[in-house]
Amino acid sequence: MPKQNTPAPAPTKSRYDVLVADEYERDGQKQVNWIRVGVGFGHSDGDGIQITLKALPINGTLVVRLHKPKPE
Repeated sequence: MPKQNTPAPAPTKSRYDVLVADEYERDGQKQVNWIRVGVGFGHSDGDGIQITLKALPINGTLVVRLHKPKPE
């Protein structure tokens, strides 16, 4: 049986948080303070992300994570 061409569901735009991990030590324990320095939005075709930065990390490393809203 021939395969039918059905349109793929349209991808939704996803929001991403762009973060810098600021590591420090407190009471002998390593701690991490996550600093949001930008935001990213997935392209509608699902093949890329547009990122807007408000700051740049000193160490040159960014972390991009899917945004999860805080519970109200």
